[in-house]
Amino acid sequence: MISKEAKTAKEKLFQNKNLEEILSTPIEIQREEWEESVKNIKLPSNIKIEEITVKNIKADWITPEFTTSEVVIFYFHGGGLNQGSKLTHRKLAAEIANRSKLRVFIHNYPLAPENPYPNALNKSLELYLWLLESGLKAENIIFGSDSSGSALALALILLLKQEKQSLPKAAFLFSPMLDFSISGESVTKNKDLDPKIFKEDLELTSKYYCDKKSVKDPLVSPVYGDFTDFPPLFIQVGSEELLLSDSLTLEKRVKNAGVSVKLEVWEGMWHVFQTRFESIPEADQAVTNAVDFINSLV
Repeated sequence: MISKEAKTAKEKLFQNKNLEEILSTPIEIQREEWEESVKNIKLPSNIKIEEITVKNIKADWITPEFTTSEVVIFYFHGGGLNQGSKLTHRKLAAEIANRSKLRVFIHNYPLAPENPYPNALNKSLELYLWLLESGLKAENIIFGSDSSGSALALALILLLKQEKQSLPKAAFLFSPMLDFSISGESVTKNKDLDPKIFKEDLELTSKYYCDKKSVKDPLVSPVYGDFTDFPPLFIQVGSEELLLSDSLTLEKRVKNAGVSVKLEVWEGMWHVFQTRFESIPEADQAVTNAVDFINSLV
């Protein structure tokens, strides 16, 4: 049974769930509204934000007080690869930095539909290589992500493998979207259970990001990738998510490749529930578990 706080939050999400509004509101307006809703967020007092521009991409270094570790987290924000930013995800990224005592690097990758595949992937590759050129070692970089940002994070690892570049130490994924063919069993099975997203919303995300011929390209939909010699993965997903199948399939394929993977399926939880860490016990514990995974590698 889920907590009363989670139950209340889920009820409110269902009340506000409106497919017609999503499909009729221009993406530019959706972006502006999201940015506006988070512009006054409060961060832990011991967190420092350094805003920089690298390779014509805006990014943040989020640094907790008294950090001494050389390990950093390279975080890929969600938002369907068509919205979201370092600002919309600053609070979650800062919380991870605060709890782990590690620096977090988060960037504004180019958004679809103006910048479809492979723009965001190529820019993320440039920034990863820049981190290495700046003196960081690949073995000291951990990828973090949520939702569609997870597709970008895993696609980048696959691309690095192809190009015989050094791979990051590990990756953690919150509610990952990894299959742009939108064909997972849970998309249908959980259609009335997920209070946050619709199948039609996912299909629009896919349409914005790539053409139909590319939906099963591993660099678009990394769930179809070759995970041989992949770094360890940590995955969290809600049992009632439309995207549950993406996580289940990923775990199976990664295990079959002989790679270390841990999957947590949170009963009764929804898409990217971890963002509610301040108000929902399950979300708070989920973030703690992710940080425990991170710190086990440091």
